[in-house]
Amino acid sequence: MSWVIMTSSVRVIDNFLAAESHQKMASYLRGPGWAYGSYSDPSPGAPRYWYKHFAGLVNSAAEDASVGTIEGELANAPPIAAMWAAIRANVLPEHELLRCYANGYPYGADGGVHLDADVPGHVTALYFGHARWEPNWGGETVFFDSERQDVVATAYARPNRLVVFPGDLPHVARGVSRICPELRITLMFKARA
Repeated sequence: MSWVIMTSSVRVIDNFLAAESHQKMASYLRGPGWAYGSYSDPSPGAPRYWYKHFAGLVNSAAEDASVGTIEGELANAPPIAAMWAAIRANVLPEHELLRCYANGYPYGADGGVHLDADVPGHVTALYFGHARWEPNWGGETVFFDSERQDVVATAYARPNRLVVFPGDLPHVARGVSRICPELRITLMFKARA
């Protein structure tokens, strides 16, 4: 595990899992359970992409839900539960899980600039869960200033990379290149202290 600080609010940990554990996680995430139609931009005609829900809140960070119930939902996905335990122990101590899901972007799927939380004090841990990636494939996560006028950081979609950032930081998943044969998979853990 090696830390990289991109900005004061965007932190990166490369090789978050041991290599063998990452390959198992990538295989698990590629498995069944995907549904099509999720979006990050609620405007009409916004691009859609693949989605896999594991636990927690669905519509708003302001929803009320029992933390024990949310973490208990991860029992149905043991590899995801183990990963949350590692994140909580090593990166986000004293945080409680609010939501966990994966997004899948093939060529032709794009995200929209958005916030992960509509209330302050929330944090997202984004894990690049695909098995391999090449620079020419695109798929970066781009972070913007609060006015959405300038890029403040970009996270390359490096496999086994964990990116931690405030939930109210505007960001977007950029689409993957036409030459990309892989599904860009991100696994999100949304939490609050």
